[in-house]
Amino acid sequence: MIKSFDRNTPSSIIAATLLEDGGVIVLNQADDDLMDKVSAELREPFDTEGDKTENDFNGYKTLRVGALLEVSRSSADLMAHPTSLEVADHILKRHCVNYRIGASTGIEIHTGEDAQILHRDGDFYPISIPGVEFQLQTMWALNDFTKENGATRVVLDRDILKDVKNCEEEKFKAIDESQVSQAVMPKGSVLYWLQSTIHGGGANK
Repeated sequence: MIKSFDRNTPSSIIAATLLEDGGVIVLNQADDDLMDKVSAELREPFDTEGDKTENDFNGYKTLRVGALLEVSRSSADLMAHPTSLEVADHILKRHCVNYRIGASTGIEIHTGEDAQILHRDGDFYPISIPGVEFQLQTMWALNDFTKENGATRVVLDRDILKDVKNCEEEKFKAIDESQVSQAVMPKGSVLYWLQSTIHGGGANK
């Protein structure tokens, strides 16, 4: 199970747990009003261009919109949330002096979508340094994440990583479902996970 903290938890504790487990949830980190604003701003982009990235990896019943700051100014309040920046500082500035946003994507998983292929976001890097995380991800819940509607799947067993090299899809496919947790969380919550953490979108049943 993914450990959860409330919004008043110090960022140092969140970061320490994240480094230990690979993923952590902060419940209700943003207010519903902000999530509603972001959702409203993304509605038209989802409807007009959200299906342009359909493929075997992204799915065929999942809408995606990139470059969020161009279409949702309110999303800036999520990207620059004080707690998120503090957690990023704890994780990334152990090995660098600054960092930047690499990508921002809105995702809407529709009914009937299958679970996404398990993967790691950091496997495209040409190098790997033990203990160094080049990247940190956040997944904000614009509505309630449930097991039924496709809550993000995360593999918390760090020992699995020892047996999986970059992009070994066959070993990802061999991971037992008992080793997979789902980020069930209410609207306004956020899932943090490391680049080295195996994860994937859930099935919307």
